[in-house]
Amino acid sequence: MTRVLIAGEFGAPPELLRDALSIGRALADRDCDVSYAIGDPVSLVDFAGAWVPGDLLQAPLPRDALQRAAKRPPVDGFADAMATNGFDDSKGLMTLVDVWMRLIDSVKPDVIYAFGAPIVWMLGPSVARTVALGHGCCLPPILGDSFPRLSADSTPIASDETLLANANAALVRAGRAELGALSDVLGRCHQVLYGVPAFDPYLKLRRTGSAGLLGGAVAPSPVEGAPALAAFLDVACPGVETMVLALAGGVPGAAVDVFVHGGTTGMRRFLEQHPKATVWDEHAALLEHARHASAIIHHGEHDVAQRALLLGRPQLHVPWTREQKALNASTSRMGFQWTRTPNVSVDEFASTFRAIVKDGAPLAAAQRQARQLAKDALPDALPAILEAGGLAAA
Repeated sequence: MTRVLIAGEFGAPPELLRDALSIGRALADRDCDVSYAIGDPVSLVDFAGAWVPGDLLQAPLPRDALQRAAKRPPVDGFADAMATNGFDDSKGLMTLVDVWMRLIDSVKPDVIYAFGAPIVWMLGPSVARTVALGHGCCLPPILGDSFPRLSADSTPIASDETLLANANAALVRAGRAELGALSDVLGRCHQVLYGVPAFDPYLKLRRTGSAGLLGGAVAPSPVEGAPALAAFLDVACPGVETMVLALAGGVPGAAVDVFVHGGTTGMRRFLEQHPKATVWDEHAALLEHARHASAIIHHGEHDVAQRALLLGRPQLHVPWTREQKALNASTSRMGFQWTRTPNVSVDEFASTFRAIVKDGAPLAAAQRQARQLAKDALPDALPAILEAGGLAAA
C-alpha cells in the first residue's frame, strides 16, 4: 500500500485545506494510506464536516506565530510566507526542520503532497517524491534566484540572503544538501498549478499553465426562484461583525445562507434568530448549495470565486489580505463582481446586498464568462496531480 503524506504548514490559506481534503479522498479511494500533517488541524476537520479519511497530525508551528503576525508588515509574496513560517530565525528554523523530519520519518511516506509548505518543499525531495501544489498566489513562479512579490513597493519581512543562509544552516545540521538559491526550496519539487488561469496574479510570469480545475466543473445555470445570498465569511476579517449585522437584517425578501469560518457562538446565535438566515456548519455543504443563490459573497478566496464563476453567479468581494486583493484585481475586468472594503457601515453593506441581487449586469457578465470558460474546456486537474505523485490510475 502506498503511503502518502499531505502537508500544509501554519498560515496556509484556508482554501488549500479544502483542496487537501479533495485530493486525500481521491487517494483513499485508490487504497492509499493517507496521513495529514496540518498547521491548523481543527480547521481541516471543520472544512471536512466530519472526521478526515486518514491519520491527522499537528504540523510544527513557528515560535510565537500568532503574536508575530501583528508586529510585521503584511505578507506579500512567497518569500514573506517563508519568513512567517520560521525562515527568518536560524535557531527556530533548525528546530522546525528537526521536528518536521521526525514527523516525516514517523509516517515514512512514499509520496508527499505539500500545500503552501516551504519547509516541507525544502525537506521532502530528500525523503520521498514530493509534489508542490497550489493555485495563483499559493504556488509562485520562480524568477531567477527568488520569487516575485505582489506589490513592488511593499516592505519585505526579511531579505532573501537571510532566508537562504538560515535555510542552509538548518539543512547542514540535518545532514541534507544545501540550497544554491532560495528558489531551490520549490525548484526541487514536482510542481502542479491548478485553477482558472484568469485568477492567477502571476499568469504572465508562468512557464507552465494550469493543469485544470480541481473540485468542480463548469455548469452555468440561470438564477431561478426567490432571491438568495450565499455568504462565506472569515471571523479574522476586520469588520466581519458589520457584515453579519447587515446580512441578518438588510436583505428583505431574500434568503441568506451563511458560513463563518471560526465564527463565535454569539455570531451564530444572532444569525439563527433571524428567520431568513440559515447558518451552515460545513463550508463544503454550502458551496454545493451555492447554485441556489442569486449572488455569492466572500472575501476573495480562490475556491469560492471559482465555484461562483463555474455556476455563472455574480460575486461581492470584501478582500482584506494581499492575496485576496490580488485575486480581486485579477478578476475586476471580467465585470461579474462588486467590491467593498471591510470598513464600510452596516447600512452601506445592507444596501450593497440588496443592490447586487437586483443588478442584472453582474449576472449577465458571470453567465457570459462561465459559457466562455466552458468553451475553453479546462480539464480536471486531479489526474495530473496523481500522475505527478506517481499514483495515476492504471
